Amino acid sequence: MNGINGYLTGQRHAHSSSGLNNPEEKYQKEEVVRIILQALVDLGYGRSAKLLQEESGFSFESLQVTRFRQAIMEGNWQLVEDLVPFLELNQMSDTKEIQFLVKRQKFLELLISREMLKALKVLRYELNPLSHGTEKLHQLSSLLMCADEVDVKKRSHIHGTAQDSREQLWVQLQSYISSSAMIPRNRLKSLFNQAIAYQHSTCHYHDASNSSVTLYTDHKCNRDQFPGTTKHIFQGHGDEVWYVAFSHSGEYVASGSKDKSVIIWSVEKKHAVHTLTEHSDAVCYLAWSPDDTMLLTCCNDGGVTLWDIRTGQHIRAFDGHSEVAACGWLPDNEHFVTGSCDKNLFLWDIQGRVLHKWIGDRINGVAISKDGSRMVTICHERKIHLYDLNRKMELYHITEGGHITTLRLSNDGRYVIVNLGAAQEIHLWDVVEKKLIQKFVGFKQGRFIIRSCMGGSNQAFVASGSEDGNIYVWHRNHGILIETLSGHSATVNCVHWNPANPYMFASASDDHTVRL
Repeated sequence: MNGINGYLTGQRHAHSSSGLNNPEEKYQKEEVVRIILQALVDLGYGRSAKLLQEESGFSFESLQVTRFRQAIMEGNWQLVEDLVPFLELNQMSDTKEIQFLVKRQKFLELLISREMLKALKVLRYELNPLSHGTEKLHQLSSLLMCADEVDVKKRSHIHGTAQDSREQLWVQLQSYISSSAMIPRNRLKSLFNQAIAYQHSTCHYHDASNSSVTLYTDHKCNRDQFPGTTKHIFQGHGDEVWYVAFSHSGEYVASGSKDKSVIIWSVEKKHAVHTLTEHSDAVCYLAWSPDDTMLLTCCNDGGVTLWDIRTGQHIRAFDGHSEVAACGWLPDNEHFVTGSCDKNLFLWDIQGRVLHKWIGDRINGVAISKDGSRMVTICHERKIHLYDLNRKMELYHITEGGHITTLRLSNDGRYVIVNLGAAQEIHLWDVVEKKLIQKFVGFKQGRFIIRSCMGGSNQAFVASGSEDGNIYVWHRNHGILIETLSGHSATVNCVHWNPANPYMFASASDDHTVRL
């Protein structure tokens, strides 16, 4: 297709703009037509594209770009070099970079065809004067020693025919050319994807597991998919329930109580599988092993106990803390970390040996990334600490504006939510960028420890209990409160989303119950 971008390729016809020339529109008629032209060509409707070009007078790329592309595909390197000065480039583009890529392609094709003398001349007299880095030149020079064309292709990462490699070169060069001269590849598809992504991001109840997409209507997930109704109430504790946690498989949920017991419930059958009673004090924290065969329980008096979930039997007790706040497993199923207000962090093996100690601040919470490379802790001194577990060292800390009571780490290990009790806020942090991303407000927290969580499809929601007996759910990206769920008759201490089912979470309350 020939023509000059933004200029007539023939006599432009007068047509109704259908509103596209309306000054209130954010885009121009020319841009719309050119993008449609490109899309028609990409979809294989060349004749339709030609008719539209003739009727509109627009072309999706300039004459210079068309000639430049054709010269590349034909391997006419002299014409390619002659056209470079006439291309409309991006502001940051350097013609030397374009020249280097073109001459490199020329050099490689000569090597593949075993025209060694010509290739050497290109290297010495054309590539070398461009001063594009000695390392790149050395790499190209080393290719002269290749035994055959197969070796050249392998070491230069060329796949397919010369035509294929020229197509790859053309794709590389497109990033240097101004979008007004040549529309970026697959532009209409890119705009569709952006629109879909935006609609997904603003959909309060978006279900990322639903892959169906239509361009005919705007996207909106039905609220009925959201887990806003109590499906079951587990009753069995004789006092306040302080903690609740699903197994990784989602088959079981464990609850820890002030009554010194832990109950393992079957999610499907809705009954107690085991009741673990050998605790010396109220149970404040639980952690399932990565394979769900064991459970760690932490008590207010500092006791840490390991249980066999298959039998419900006590395996081992771990003594070392005066009181313990939290624990977290490493992915090998053999090691875990405990944190305490006694200023100690211990790395244990399941045989009961302390393998490493970190001594510092009074620890309120511990979380370990799924790959075991990173540990995040919170302390009484208003800090979020990030550790490299492989090197067993603290990398840095983030200082918060208030007292931090609890934390929860995202599945990818990059984000953490922390509860600030007195401020009655939940903060979402990017612990890699050390950046506060979002704040969530509306719940009630003053006297008690409230444990929040991320969950739902793609962890799109943040959920929290509250001292008013409600459960609050926010859209994670926008911080918008989307649900206030009632049902409990006292403080909701902990909420945990089922990791295997984005449509289910559990809550633990001072009313002695666990709701599913």
